Amino acid sequence: MTRELIFLASAAFGSVALVAAYLYLFHAEVSAKEVGSTAAAMMFGAYIGRIWGRKEAHG
Repeated sequence: MTRELIFLASAAFGSVALVAAYLYLFHAEVSAKEVGSTAAAMMFGAYIGRIWGRKEAHG
């Protein structure tokens, strides 16, 4: 349980930081709506990939 929470927290902070940095560097404008929605999609994808990877590793 603790490992999952740490994974979700690091995915959340990392996603928000990456999206905000990208928007600032390449578009010179950071929208909270865009950062939130894109970071949420990145977290969802990362978590689904984690679950899928576990299933693949165990056969």
